[in-house]
Amino acid sequence: MHWTEIAIIVFGLGVFGVEYLLLRLNGKTVSGQQVALNFSLGMIERLFALLSFSFGVWLFAKLIPYRVLPEIQPSWLNFAIAFVVVDLFWYLYHRISHRVSIIWVAHLVHHQPEEYNFSVNFANSPIGQLMRVVVYSPMILFGIDPEYMVLANVINAFYQALLHSELWPAWVGLERFIVTPHFHQIHHSSARAHLDKNYGGIFTIWDRLFGSYHDGREPVTYGLTKPIEQRDPFYVSSFYAARLIQNFRDYPFLKAFSLLFAGPEHQPAEMPRMYHAEVVYRPIVFVVGFAVFLTGFALTGVPQLPFWLSFSIAFSGIILSSGIVPLPPRAKAQRAEL
Repeated sequence: MHWTEIAIIVFGLGVFGVEYLLLRLNGKTVSGQQVALNFSLGMIERLFALLSFSFGVWLFAKLIPYRVLPEIQPSWLNFAIAFVVVDLFWYLYHRISHRVSIIWVAHLVHHQPEEYNFSVNFANSPIGQLMRVVVYSPMILFGIDPEYMVLANVINAFYQALLHSELWPAWVGLERFIVTPHFHQIHHSSARAHLDKNYGGIFTIWDRLFGSYHDGREPVTYGLTKPIEQRDPFYVSSFYAARLIQNFRDYPFLKAFSLLFAGPEHQPAEMPRMYHAEVVYRPIVFVVGFAVFLTGFALTGVPQLPFWLSFSIAFSGIILSSGIVPLPPRAKAQRAEL
């Protein structure tokens, strides 16, 4: 599994490289700083996913003895049911993650990119992966084989990854049945008509059944409704959680607690500033940081080395690639006055 993760990272980087060349040949610009942010977020997600994977294996093993239904037979039927149910569970989780702030904390990371290309696939949160492990786990209780559930999830995620590109031609007519690139572009749009639409992973039937289907051709605007003030991976990953925590200081306990489960539009507009730092994108520094991360990530699979050491090497690569340049106290004060 460990080396498979490394292969996926390298493969994803290669696919984006091809897409980048094709985009440039088509006269389209790609923001290096946005790409670096997406990949840096992906490094954080992959590094901490080592822990959530172990949790998933433990949880699935614990649930098997408590099955309500016996394992579905034959195996092809087990997989077919898993494939459909995983897509339904993804739709439900995905919709909730947009409407419940304490879960939106993790998912907004994927929606912050202001461009739509393959690098968006790397902009994810490790908390989101942990949540999906918990959400999918009840399937095991009703006779679905954990291996088929994981396989169905891998296929579902791979299909969704392919959608994150503007290079695809229009899949005219297919949106009635399956999620297409344009269908998913609408989901990533922050235009008012597109908010809370098109949650599906593979099949669009769930959006049709639950009233979130939208097939309009209005122009899309990528990113969040309100841009993030500081665009480094650590700030992007945590600023919204800081807002939810700040609510407990600003409001009575019951109101602050209710805001955890309210939609993002109910949160105060002002976001607390956790720290001040310049974010400077330097391609060579990012490449070096990525190489350091990949080295540390690979070393986590070497049992002779202490995990904390290889983890620290990988994390230092993330810091390097993030482009963060801490401001001296005087500069912080000057920026605060502006």
